Amino acid sequence: MKAWHAATWEDPDDAATTKRRFSWGWLWLLLIPAALILFSLARFNDYWQYDDWTVATLHCDEPLTADPAWSDLQAAGCEQAPIPGAEVTLLDVGKPAQEFETDGTTWTFRNMPSAFSTMGLNVFLEEPAGRVFIVDASTTPPTVHREMTPSDVERTVFARNFGTVETTNFYVAVAPPE
Repeated sequence: MKAWHAATWEDPDDAATTKRRFSWGWLWLLLIPAALILFSLARFNDYWQYDDWTVATLHCDEPLTADPAWSDLQAAGCEQAPIPGAEVTLLDVGKPAQEFETDGTTWTFRNMPSAFSTMGLNVFLEEPAGRVFIVDASTTPPTVHREMTPSDVERTVFARNFGTVETTNFYVAVAPPE
């Protein structure tokens, strides 16, 4: 009769001298996904892209047109000055920044996200305004970025998101009604 398998015998002394080594190769199966998950969470929450935002008010003497350039703002007499009763609020996904510093002309918001396109701005005024513009202060000459939308009939509350921006320094140009 033929054998279906061949048996091998080990000497009991040989089995005691051969030790099974611990393999570290399986550890990579845990480390790589854990590192990817941590990196994804940090990237999603944008932990390393926080910056200080600065918004300064420009008071204009004359009304502005719908799509002005910086030269139009200069011609309208727009200068950095305090606007009586003005309040500027920076929004992060619709939630207002809690901590800021102001001297009445410049608002500085510390440690706000700088890589998201969900940042917005609210401007509250005591007197009605004609048009309010967000101006990129980091370019030379400054560039008019967007016109803010009035949120009330009296035109004392203006709001707008920043969209995609490369800077955290802005002017808010407030022009009188026509």
